[in-house]
Amino acid sequence: MNHPDPLEEIRKAIDTLDGSLLGLLNERARLAQEIGRIKERSGCPVYVPGRAEQLMRRLVAQNKGPLDEAAIRAIYREIMSASLALEKDTLIAVEGNVAGLTHLAAKQHFGSSVRYGFYDDAARLFESVALGSADCGVISLGEDGPDAKILELLADESMPGRVFLCAQIILSGEKGNISARYLVLGPSLNASSGDDQTALLIHLDDQPGALAKALDPFRVDGVNVLSIHSRRSPRGGLHLMLEIEGHVGEPLVKKALETLKSVGMNPMVCGSYPCFH
Repeated sequence: MNHPDPLEEIRKAIDTLDGSLLGLLNERARLAQEIGRIKERSGCPVYVPGRAEQLMRRLVAQNKGPLDEAAIRAIYREIMSASLALEKDTLIAVEGNVAGLTHLAAKQHFGSSVRYGFYDDAARLFESVALGSADCGVISLGEDGPDAKILELLADESMPGRVFLCAQIILSGEKGNISARYLVLGPSLNASSGDDQTALLIHLDDQPGALAKALDPFRVDGVNVLSIHSRRSPRGGLHLMLEIEGHVGEPLVKKALETLKSVGMNPMVCGSYPCFH
């Protein structure tokens, strides 16, 4: 009497599940195509970082294993990449070369199904996002924060359209397992994801007490400053980039920005984007 092969039985069960998954994935893809048509009619951006991160956080919270968070994120990154490509022929502008670290970071964030374009010149990359020839851009933050050219581009109001920071990518395993950070550029300011940080750019005069004057409103209004970067400005003085806790639309952040304006500083909002934990 032949006994059932337990391995074969398990494989058959997996084959059945794969057939069901394939049907569900194609159903999801059809819905993504419909979303793309609606976005195209309304002029909405195809990539919404807050929505993408909310989905990931919800799935991770619902997950009961044995897949861990990294596996869930990797699987859904590719599902969402395929959906993004179906919604629109999506192009991501990347600083540097094919197979470089910024390209690797971009693929970690956007997956394998979208197209990538490569730029040696940061100004041309910013312009491609501003003009809409690229849907998003990815730049390296650098070991010591953004360089002077990036801050100058963020401050440049002569661009054909605004360019905002809309997401961040943490690429681990570089240079002896030291994590490196990359920023995603987009054409619009994000809505809140529920757990965000905001980047601000402030021009400081070259005089004693200027930095303290810029930071004090955040202390007074109870807003945590996460990072501080400064670079010399070609116009004189300094470009000061601050990353603070919270979305730009949150009451405490709005209050701190109003306080800054009241003391003669005019902060430029470079973007609000999901925090990385």
